[in-house]
Amino acid sequence: MIKILVKLILFLMLVVGASSFYIYHNTDIPSEDTLLSSSVNTDPAEQCINIAEPTPIDRHGNLDIATWNIYKQTKDDWLSVLTTLTDRTELLLLQEVSQSVELTQQLEILKEAWVLSKAFVYEGEPIGVMNISAGYPISSCSYRLAEPLIKYPKSLLISHYLLSDSSQLLVINIHSVNFTLGLKAYRQQLEIVATAMNSHTGPIILAGDLNTWSQERLSYIQELVKQAGLTEAIPKDDSRTTFMGSPLDHIFYRELQLVNTESIVTDSSDHNPVKAYFRLQRKRPQ
Repeated sequence: MIKILVKLILFLMLVVGASSFYIYHNTDIPSEDTLLSSSVNTDPAEQCINIAEPTPIDRHGNLDIATWNIYKQTKDDWLSVLTTLTDRTELLLLQEVSQSVELTQQLEILKEAWVLSKAFVYEGEPIGVMNISAGYPISSCSYRLAEPLIKYPKSLLISHYLLSDSSQLLVINIHSVNFTLGLKAYRQQLEIVATAMNSHTGPIILAGDLNTWSQERLSYIQELVKQAGLTEAIPKDDSRTTFMGSPLDHIFYRELQLVNTESIVTDSSDHNPVKAYFRLQRKRPQ
């Protein structure tokens, strides 16, 4: 079984390598970790942004969060699904998003704030992970790590959002490195995540396409979140996208009350969105 798995991984690496060579000449990989934002005050060369007067992102204590690998908006009906998710969540975390003109215009229509961690630029469009919310984060920083074999970076955002109980919600939106045989690069990318979680006091969301296609990767993630006190929000009727039997997309949380979790079946991407419904925890009197 292990030999078959290794051969399958090597075959996929060859396919991806050939595809990467094809698009190489149309791709620009920035030398620095930078982000883009709908904020008019954002310097496009900055790694981090800070907002002086953010507003709480929850809705009277309710906090609905979804994560979705949108597959660069290459499939039909992505705009309809995106609009529905944006309308029905306080925070939408996207991976493999292409900042196209159509996407940017739709977010302007919806009056949503967004932050994008720019992994690379393909045919003039920045690609990476994006947070979409009704209000801006207190702060947000972009980080990347190049895939060891194909050299294209995967990105992540580490952000803090204000909640109506005056606490700060740490939100980590990640697209994990994929094409590796061992865990070295996978662990390396998650080191910054572990540091952020372990240094934060208060509620946390860790979500995204974690590419947990092996038991080894899944076990590492489970130990990582256990050490930081997080729990996974698992859909009762689980339709999350899987590879070799393992779900790829996850939402982990801490110090929030989970109400419900669902996975939404769609043909508008190669991943199904995952959505979790939370309420803020009531603070005990001191």
